[in-house]
Amino acid sequence: MFSFQTNANRLASLTDDVIEEKNKKFSGIVKVSIEDLVFSPEFMPCDQNITAAKVSRLKRIFKTEGCNRREPSNFILGTISASLLSEALLLSKLTLDDLRGSEGSRMLYLPRFQYIKCANGRSRAAALLDTPHLGTWWTVELYLYQDLDPKAFDIITENYINEGAFSHGHICERIVYHRSHNLTEEKRWWARLTKSLGVILRSILKHPLIAPALLELIINIPGMREGFEIGTWHKIIGGKCDEEVVRYMEFTLESWVKLMGSKEALLNVDTEDVKEFQLRVPGVSQVDYRYLADLIEGGIAFKRLTNVEERSQILHRMKNINYLLPSIYTLQKDFKYLRLCTDTMKRLLHGKRKIPLTAQVLAYDAFSHKDPIGPNDVFFERLKSLYLYIMQDLVELTGEWPLLEDGEEPPEAPFRHPTNWHRLAQKARRLGFESDEIRRLAVTNPDEQVASKALQDARPTALYEYDESEVQDILSRIVHEFTRARARASTDIESTFTTIGAGEPITRRCGRQYSGAYMHDRWSFNLDEFSRRTRESRDITSLFVRKSVFHAFWRLDEDKDGDEAMPYPERLSPSSRGSQCHSPEGATSFEPREKLRKGNRNQRQDGRRRSSQPRDRVNRLVPNQEVIRKKSSRKKGARRRTEQRRRQNVIRHLISQESPPTQHLATQPATSPQISINQDNHPEPMQFDSEYGVSQYSRGSSLRLSDSALRLVRLVNKDEIKVFQWTVSGLKSRWITQSWPRESISLKISELGAQLGDLVFYLPEGRTISQHELDKHETICIAPHSITVPQSAFPAEEEL
Repeated sequence: MFSFQTNANRLASLTDDVIEEKNKKFSGIVKVSIEDLVFSPEFMPCDQNITAAKVSRLKRIFKTEGCNRREPSNFILGTISASLLSEALLLSKLTLDDLRGSEGSRMLYLPRFQYIKCANGRSRAAALLDTPHLGTWWTVELYLYQDLDPKAFDIITENYINEGAFSHGHICERIVYHRSHNLTEEKRWWARLTKSLGVILRSILKHPLIAPALLELIINIPGMREGFEIGTWHKIIGGKCDEEVVRYMEFTLESWVKLMGSKEALLNVDTEDVKEFQLRVPGVSQVDYRYLADLIEGGIAFKRLTNVEERSQILHRMKNINYLLPSIYTLQKDFKYLRLCTDTMKRLLHGKRKIPLTAQVLAYDAFSHKDPIGPNDVFFERLKSLYLYIMQDLVELTGEWPLLEDGEEPPEAPFRHPTNWHRLAQKARRLGFESDEIRRLAVTNPDEQVASKALQDARPTALYEYDESEVQDILSRIVHEFTRARARASTDIESTFTTIGAGEPITRRCGRQYSGAYMHDRWSFNLDEFSRRTRESRDITSLFVRKSVFHAFWRLDEDKDGDEAMPYPERLSPSSRGSQCHSPEGATSFEPREKLRKGNRNQRQDGRRRSSQPRDRVNRLVPNQEVIRKKSSRKKGARRRTEQRRRQNVIRHLISQESPPTQHLATQPATSPQISINQDNHPEPMQFDSEYGVSQYSRGSSLRLSDSALRLVRLVNKDEIKVFQWTVSGLKSRWITQSWPRESISLKISELGAQLGDLVFYLPEGRTISQHELDKHETICIAPHSITVPQSAFPAEEEL
């Protein structure tokens, strides 16, 4: 058996070789600021992965006995690249001879975002940071990174293992790495795990679906390794929800690649970066964006990324992160929620029987609308709808209460409500899922079960009996009385994905739901609503957290505009609508596609009809009570932007149609004023004037528009940006309003920059934006970089 004693003997036998290697590659002894040091194995700052008791003991020693940083045995071993050393020597006004002859009396300064990688000293550096009166520097024994043998560096690092334990993720990465290089080294890393953890890790590495996706994260993203906890994965593997877990891990990799710009750049992500960025959504939450932008601009985040331009690019890419950034750590937490859903699905399909198949495989087997041409689209759409229905009634279906809010009393023992299972089975059948268990649940009357139990509880069968001819009549009368219950109205407003107030705390953005969030959000779990893109706002709510978790496990087909498809204008004749679809060639390609989408489309239409009609909702936390959800009005600004997009779609569609003039004349009143737009085979650009909006053309076929349509054309054609410029005159400061042509925005910015110097760009609510985003907005604010604009001074949306 490969033990730690064997490892100690091995290190002792290699001591002479390591010492010889160190002497050859020695570069000098210098004093270095602790802020410029990162420590192995994951090269994080000294305040990460430490033993608190050891740091406290060192602090007491430093305060009572002092800190002897000139003792050679207390030196920290660090490595540095030759190019970085040259820059540091130039910055510090030193030479290499100064380093080798100073015996640690010279201070070496590093450029910003550059660090020395240290093999030891983490705890003593952390203790010194908490006693700043001693000076926050340490003596470093410096070696060139390219010259020092990596194997020797690893041995030195492992010899100082008491400085900080290796994470499970780091051990896993080392095992996988040495598996193809050195069997002895692999066994040495296996020896660091307990017997039970070793068994679990072996089962993970043998799993055909989970292992590849997990190793992609552990190997490519060093910062993910510390969050990996082997002990939780025996439940994940035993949960039989492999497809959902793999989708989550694939989405994790995709999200971090989108943030960093490439797969190669993921190596620059350390543990501290993952801890700060996970569970944040800078593309939607302004609070998250500002927080993360400060970390990047201040050099706190992505310390390994030394190129300033690449760091600035991350600020732009953060705007594309539209869901919570996941990680291995968040997966392990969110699995607790996933398992409640998948266990419910398996129980719905096959009852209490244990079947060694995943939830998705069982669901596909029960799906009755299979089509050999390609059933995946319809199946996944229906499967996602069924899971959302399960999420609505999760407490009543599982009998497990959500996490309690602060000060909330634990409820009475919850139980699985037969009524909710009956409704779930009916929903599953409507979506196309069939099994013996679904049919049993669907045909069983849960009210009769409750009535029968009430009769037995009131008069135990051991002492009483009913006339068999009267039992059914009694049950029917009791069930009839249940129908007398009236719907109880709810005063709760509709849940939203974002808020202009305080958002959902980071600590509540993964794992199981809290009871308050469950009660407030459950009726908003709708596939159509989830599939609409969430617009940027101040912060996110608990409903957005559910949407992100759902997307990570099952994926949403998001509508980028967030609007419904525009209908054809009523004035257009049917023959002008999609003529290609009615041609023989178009029909050939259209029919198979329509066959696949028919069920899916009908389901969405039914969902929209149901969501547009007022109806009672059952509050299934309280049996036999219903909740009527009240619709809240949309924000004024959001409604205005949506209507403008719809008007633009109408105009584009009107202009793109080619129909004989006689058709339009037949459908429009002859007395209405008409203006034509040239639409022949070689269209000329439309000309706009201030009075009518569109000049008249006489040649070629034309599309005749009414006055209302022309007003829409003039609205769309107005391509200017409203600009607020902040000016200061004496003690007074104010906004100067002007309009700039959109096509000359860059020229205007250059001219203004030549007058005022560096500029800062804002949206009317005060959020900063970059220059390349200016042409995407209707209104912008500009101020000199040297002047701070008070938040209260920014123009309100109602003033625009």
